[in-house]
Amino acid sequence: MAYTLKAWPEFKNYQNTCYRNYLFAPEGLRVMGSTWSVLAPLKGLGDDIYLLGGEPHAASLAGTLPEESRENILAAEGAGMGYHSCSYLKLFTGEVIRDKIGITDGTIKEGYPKPDLIWTTHLCNQHSKWYQEVSRRLGGVPFFPIDMIGGGNAEKDPKIVNYVSDQMEEGINWLQKVTGREFSDELFAKAVRNEIKVLVLWGNICALNRSVPAPLDERRLIALFPPAVVDRTTDECVRLYEMLFKEVKEMVRTGQSVAPDQRFRIVYFGIAHTYGHPEMARILRDVGAEIVASVYTFGTCGNFKGIVNGKWSWDPIDPAWVDNLDLSTRRKAVEELAKIVLGWPTWQGVRSWWALESMAHSMIDEFKADGLLLAPSRSCETDFRNGYVGLQRVFKGKIPTIEYDTDQVDVRQMDLPGAQRKTELFVHLMEAAKRRSA
Repeated sequence: MAYTLKAWPEFKNYQNTCYRNYLFAPEGLRVMGSTWSVLAPLKGLGDDIYLLGGEPHAASLAGTLPEESRENILAAEGAGMGYHSCSYLKLFTGEVIRDKIGITDGTIKEGYPKPDLIWTTHLCNQHSKWYQEVSRRLGGVPFFPIDMIGGGNAEKDPKIVNYVSDQMEEGINWLQKVTGREFSDELFAKAVRNEIKVLVLWGNICALNRSVPAPLDERRLIALFPPAVVDRTTDECVRLYEMLFKEVKEMVRTGQSVAPDQRFRIVYFGIAHTYGHPEMARILRDVGAEIVASVYTFGTCGNFKGIVNGKWSWDPIDPAWVDNLDLSTRRKAVEELAKIVLGWPTWQGVRSWWALESMAHSMIDEFKADGLLLAPSRSCETDFRNGYVGLQRVFKGKIPTIEYDTDQVDVRQMDLPGAQRKTELFVHLMEAAKRRSA
């Protein structure tokens, strides 16, 4: 029988509460931007900081309010944004254009809540332009982006760590200037430790999926990582992931799973899209094929040991390591935060083809994969389409491998019938490989 996660209601409530606080906060600071950004510096301004991250908000809105999402995308295109622009960008900006916003609990609020400032990251050519456009349409919201370069073992390169750390310190000075608030290094250090702890805990939870059966499937992984991207700096967020880690460890000990019928174990490279296209998920689930590991769900808000002796390792980092970090000065805290974020698998893959290939080799081996599914998103620059095509060439002779184009949230960008046929072919390839090995 499928296991029901006890932690799920609290995870859902945390995400909804964060969004409601942003929409309806009577005072405090509203901050918007990419949740790929380091978040802890914002918390040095006080305990009344309310965050709205572009990517998790757009993704969860598409899953909970699909009709509203489509209207937002059409509104953005009607206002001049290109058809092939990032669909997250269009969905998010469309809300500003329509002057209304929806959140995961089904609330749709008339009148867009204007942020006090925008704190974000240069992730791709469109990413900071995304928030520049939002700032312009809202009358000129103060805006600070951080250029996060990386790739390979960037977190071990002092020049790169210093480059990012210097920007963070400049950003802290900017935050004080635009808000008129004093910056608390004590609050900042606490937020840094929480942020790093959540990232490490999520890495530990994902690593447990190496067990057979894997305790979690992709659908639950997609549902469980939003608190870490919505706001990972709070004591409550740390508590949630400690609770989940304990529960999933017990699932492994007792051999339980949310999807116990796992005839085929799949490694997935691509932005999560199955919530928008359940047809593919249904084809896989009907034959007991489950995605047990993916770079997107693992690497967007999780940290692992990474490059060890020239090869990627999905081994988790001991959470106790976080408790012993020296965060006694602002610079030390900034550098530890820069290193952990530069070590995110998704950063590594976006910036380095060899790191991406090494991740795939290790994930296939460590998670005992029966198939490799590649689904690059048409409208996402960072989804590394050429890298995924390269992965198909590398692995197609070693493991059943299929690649099809998709999109994060815009069904118009996807050849659904073609993707369904490829998914069915993928199932047949895995079945044939099983028979040969038997």
